[in-house]
Amino acid sequence: MKNIKNQFTCIIAVLAFFLAAQSATAQDEGHYFMVTTWKLHIPENGSGKELNSILEEWHKKVVLKNPKTISEKTLVHVSGSDQRDWVVITEYANWNDINEATKIDNKLVEEGWPDKAERKKFFEAFGKYSITHSDEILQEMPKLSK
Repeated sequence: MKNIKNQFTCIIAVLAFFLAAQSATAQDEGHYFMVTTWKLHIPENGSGKELNSILEEWHKKVVLKNPKTISEKTLVHVSGSDQRDWVVITEYANWNDINEATKIDNKLVEEGWPDKAERKKFFEAFGKYSITHSDEILQEMPKLSK
C-alpha cells in the first residue's frame, strides 16, 4: 500500500511539473511577426505621391481595422545601394492569428472595395510599383527583448 501511495505521489509530482513547465512555456512564448520585404520602384507613369496614397488607403481600409493585427510598421530603405526596399513588419499574438488575420483581411478588402472593378483597379495600381516581394514568419524571443 505504501508503495502504491509513493507511486501515486510521484505521478502527481511529475504531472505538476509538466503542467508548470507547460504554463511557463506558454507565458514565455513570444509574438509572431510577418516580415514582408517589397522591392518597389516608381514607374514612368507613376509617382511617389501616388504610391504613398495607395499604401495609406490599404492601411486605413485593411490594416487598422483588423483586430488580429497587434501592430504593423512600414520601413523604407534610407541608406545603401538599393533604396527600393520597403519592409513591412506585422505583429500577431500567436501562430493561429496569422491565418485568422488573413481571412479578416480578405473580408476587409471586399468591404473596402466592394465593386470588383474598383478592387481590381486598386491592385493593378499597386502592382505597377511592385517588382517582387518575400515573406518570412519569425517568432519573438521575449527573454532577449528590451
